[in-house]
Amino acid sequence: MVLPTSNPTKSYWVEAAESSLRDFRSSDDLPKETDVVIVGSGYAGASTAYWIHKYTEKAAQQPQIVLLEARDICGAATGRNGGQLRPHAYSRYPPWSERFGSQGAMELIRHEMAHLPAFKELADEEGITEEICLRFGETFDAAMTEEAWTRLEGAYQAMRKDHGDDNDVVRTCRTIEDASHAEEFTQMKGALAAVVHPTGQVWPYKFVHALLRIVLETGNLNLQAHTPAMNVSERDADGWITVGTDRGNIRAKAVVHTTNRFTSHLLPEFSNLIIPDKATLAAIKAPAGFVKHTGAQHWDSSVNNYHLQLPPPYNTIILGGARQFLVHRPEDCFLNDEEDKQVAGVADFFKSWPASDVVSWPGLGPAELGKNVDEGGCWTGVDSSSADSFPFVGPVPNRDGNFIAAGFSGHGMPRILLSAAHITPLILESLGVEFSQPVLVAPFPPLPKPFHATFERIEKLQSTSITAKGASYRESCAESAKKPFCNDERIRKSLGLV
Repeated sequence: MVLPTSNPTKSYWVEAAESSLRDFRSSDDLPKETDVVIVGSGYAGASTAYWIHKYTEKAAQQPQIVLLEARDICGAATGRNGGQLRPHAYSRYPPWSERFGSQGAMELIRHEMAHLPAFKELADEEGITEEICLRFGETFDAAMTEEAWTRLEGAYQAMRKDHGDDNDVVRTCRTIEDASHAEEFTQMKGALAAVVHPTGQVWPYKFVHALLRIVLETGNLNLQAHTPAMNVSERDADGWITVGTDRGNIRAKAVVHTTNRFTSHLLPEFSNLIIPDKATLAAIKAPAGFVKHTGAQHWDSSVNNYHLQLPPPYNTIILGGARQFLVHRPEDCFLNDEEDKQVAGVADFFKSWPASDVVSWPGLGPAELGKNVDEGGCWTGVDSSSADSFPFVGPVPNRDGNFIAAGFSGHGMPRILLSAAHITPLILESLGVEFSQPVLVAPFPPLPKPFHATFERIEKLQSTSITAKGASYRESCAESAKKPFCNDERIRKSLGLV
């Protein structure tokens, strides 16, 4: 049985938002029956509830939804991520084209890129743009070594070669190959070159709470914090599925699983398919408008940092990655879901980053965190690693009335919104209710084929060896840990080696 820990480290996103929905329960008692139970109140669960609302808002009758959350609302992966609405605009092109061909790779990229206009149109329509700190602009992948530049430029040039400069995706990307210009644009000391492309950033926790508030106001959503789903029955002869909780049972016509790493708690066939991967982030105080662009630093294929800065009045830099440090601590990351524990020493690494890495940072000593370390200044979070690197979206094979959107491998922000839009009509068809496609969804591409949760895909991946994946991860970390950029004085100091 896999459930999230009851006392996770505190995230800046959660603590600074001060949302009234954090521990919200729509009713003291659980409804006995509902049309849909959604398990998980993060980005995927909230998006599914929102799309059910949008697909049926013009119908004579709307489905009733109960959303169950084991902890506080959006307190897991979505409330702990990096806030980057950052598509893989080019960087995954080589492996994707090798697996799925040039057009298949471009379909995956287009689906991610489509999340930028999708977020903008949704936020504009609902009037939540400022509330959720939604911003758009350019992001960079800064090459900090020649090794990194060979990989980054190679990915971009492979896409150009296959699709040409007139391709609409290729045109959105550009390179900065002059080191002085790269350092000036990225604000990263020692940047040799960079690839730049469109991006967005958002306060993910506020976004989810805004979506849930919108649906709550319709009266069709019953939201229940601190109510873990403990079991799910098969559909009975009358079409009901019983969801058991520690507060009683609910009968539903459909159940949607949006619990990411914790999917196997109710769907054991995903035990080897969606596995834990713990990350750590920090919030750093900064002058207003100091960071001009979101971005990432790359040293090799494993070692990176990524960051963004929130707008006023917050002004905080959200910094993640810390791979120069974490490659020395692989046991604290992969196959680890202990998000109630800090990674020892990583807060010191994060505080050393601005003075060490950022051009014109005001000050030479450790930076000040946006909150105390254990009050939201530094935190851990568990995302997931998918067995084949892609999420599972759609009806759950051999489980009539069950649907899934999970396994987003730490890259859910430019994938989940439109993935949830894909499964929603399938859910509504299973209920036999009237619905119509909302205008917001119409212009966007279909779900990429590698995302589909087919029986064949799930069956094939059952042989995945978690032991082998863990060994490969440790080997990769050990290789990077030997390199100079993972062994400078500040990293060794953070590790307690000097």
